[in-house]
Amino acid sequence: MKSFKELSRTIKIIAIAGILLVGSFFLFDDQDNSYDAGYIENGGFISESGQYQDNAQQQVANPQSSFTASANDDRKVVIYDKGLQMPISTITLPEGWKVEQDIAFDPNTARPINFKLDISGPGGELSRAYAQLFEYGVRNRKSFEQAYQEALGLILNNTLNQASVANLVPSQEGEQNKDFRKMAQKLSAQGMRVSALEVAVNGQRNGQAYKGKIAIAKLTQSTVMGEMGTLMPMALMLAPTKHYEQSEAIIKKIGENTVSNPAHEQRMDQINQQVMQQMAVANQQRSANAAAAHRQRMANNQAAFDASQRNISEMNQIRDAQHNSYMNSMSNSGSYSTNGYSSQDAYIDQIHERSTFNDPWSEQERHMDGQYDYNYTNGLGDYYRTDDPSFDQNSLQGDWQQIEPEYPY
Repeated sequence: MKSFKELSRTIKIIAIAGILLVGSFFLFDDQDNSYDAGYIENGGFISESGQYQDNAQQQVANPQSSFTASANDDRKVVIYDKGLQMPISTITLPEGWKVEQDIAFDPNTARPINFKLDISGPGGELSRAYAQLFEYGVRNRKSFEQAYQEALGLILNNTLNQASVANLVPSQEGEQNKDFRKMAQKLSAQGMRVSALEVAVNGQRNGQAYKGKIAIAKLTQSTVMGEMGTLMPMALMLAPTKHYEQSEAIIKKIGENTVSNPAHEQRMDQINQQVMQQMAVANQQRSANAAAAHRQRMANNQAAFDASQRNISEMNQIRDAQHNSYMNSMSNSGSYSTNGYSSQDAYIDQIHERSTFNDPWSEQERHMDGQYDYNYTNGLGDYYRTDDPSFDQNSLQGDWQQIEPEYPY
């Protein structure tokens, strides 16, 4: 069975690979575009491998800069991955629109090193993509609502003032998106459930009334310990309220005309497979190491038990002698306790803010700092102490039993 950590890493790896498939156009319908390997852009050529040739150097040299269309002329702009050093997709912008991008995925892990992708219009329109994930569930004991509020904080920060957020609802458009379905299919093969959500927003931006929409993907995974999940903010679309519908139509058209580079998608898939194979090998090694460590612990426990059995007779003699001496001492002093722990001992423990236990491992009294409501021992000299009434001792490795501190009788 995969560990929580491994499941979490698997979700992140596969999910991030799908983010750019959906990108800032998750909110809108798509069409089945294919990447034209021989497409000429401003005199430049993009090869089948996704590498730029000769005349495209101006955009390759500074792929994160802004590109503004000239008058009466749509402009094709390449979205470029500086980490893998290859194009991700090509978008077509109308007059006055521009792209600000700074995208770099790690060639070894496919995780984002840098991720900025903003498409903005001359009327203050904004379409922004995201690559950050927010986990919730049994692994980190965080609720869905907590993860959702964290995601909203990221999205709305420095975008809207006096923001008003509607209810989060299922997104029919998102579920029908071809690239979203492709991502969902990959995650489904890993036993994960994927759903598309959206939420409408309103607020102020640059002194104007704005409205918009946020697209979010929800990933869930059921485990024997409970459910764990991840929220993926996919895209934010904002525009001044007075011409929101027109802006939405323009951004929808940009999305429809976007052409993805299959070579980039294939490279991301290859890296993901390599990382998951490495995780599988590492997990096998951890399992082998854990089994060896367990065998060693069992051997040590057996050796300790054998040594205890050999010495039990001698220890009984020592305890008998100590008990007789103690009983005589208590009888003479007038401070007597049938269990060997007197009110005087309890008073001393209070002064030092400690507790005394009759340790089953050493079979001797053991003083421990602090006074807790719940105390547990594995019978091997180890203790776990807490004031949490909901703590489950079975969550600890080994055979842990509750133990009470000594009290005078």
